[in-house]
Amino acid sequence: VPPTTGLPVIRATETVTPTTAPSATPQNTPTTAGSAELPLEVCSPLAGYALPELAGIVVNPYHPPRLGSDDPHQGVDLAEVDPVNGIALIGMPVQALLAGKVVGQAADRFPYGNMVMIETPLDGAIAASNLALIVPTPLPERLPPGALTCPDLNVSPPAAGAPRSLYVLYGHMQNLPTVSLGDPVSCGQELGTIGDSGNALNPHLHVEVRVGPPG
Repeated sequence: VPPTTGLPVIRATETVTPTTAPSATPQNTPTTAGSAELPLEVCSPLAGYALPELAGIVVNPYHPPRLGSDDPHQGVDLAEVDPVNGIALIGMPVQALLAGKVVGQAADRFPYGNMVMIETPLDGAIAASNLALIVPTPLPERLPPGALTCPDLNVSPPAAGAPRSLYVLYGHMQNLPTVSLGDPVSCGQELGTIGDSGNALNPHLHVEVRVGPPG
């Protein structure tokens, strides 16, 4: 997962002195003259952070799972830690990485707790913006029965050139997400607040990104 996954975490307003004032209202990136494509919206509520600080909010990085298992860690855990007492802060706003549509949510369900999933078409505005995404080629090996804790949907990988979508999951939120299934989501829109629901020992935001067929 690229470093931009740090975007959903934001500091409390009174503690931030940004060089560029962060805004929940996304700003379009400039496009070349004559382009007929819509630009990809890129928003950053962390405009006041220095790059070394961004690395400090990653409390548990992505650990690629071994073949036939969904352990140890399929996403990135992000948290703001109080420098005085070393305790992860709860209730910090969670903001959407990209614009899209709500396609999944859960209420305090293991392991993600209160979570929301947003779909963004991968081959539309993202492709037009020349954003490079490295998508691994699916392995041909068949997994042994019962190896994964997720349900077996018997879904084949999309064919080459088929439409794809980017799915971003935000987990362990404090309460139910503020959006509902089917709702459109804008870049930077607040989705809820950081919590410790589900399989979480301390407050943090679990961000998980996957590529799959649309819908």
